[in-house]
Amino acid sequence: MGILVRDEKIDRQVRALAKISGTTLQRRIGIAVENELKRREERRERIEEAFRRAHAYLAQHPVVDDGITHKEFWDRES
Repeated sequence: MGILVRDEKIDRQVRALAKISGTTLQRRIGIAVENELKRREERRERIEEAFRRAHAYLAQHPVVDDGITHKEFWDRES
């Protein structure tokens, strides 16, 4: 199984990074993919935590239903 990189800039960047870090091209690509997956997972966790906090905050406030429609509400407010 292989990966073909046809973009010269990306090829140069991966080779330079592999050389600097003393790793193989395969390992360097693997590390980049692992880092991206980790970054995305951390972002998903932060979003989920923010959602949980917002949900908990909103759950503390009761839903008020005074029996009027949106139109009636806005007519009353204007």
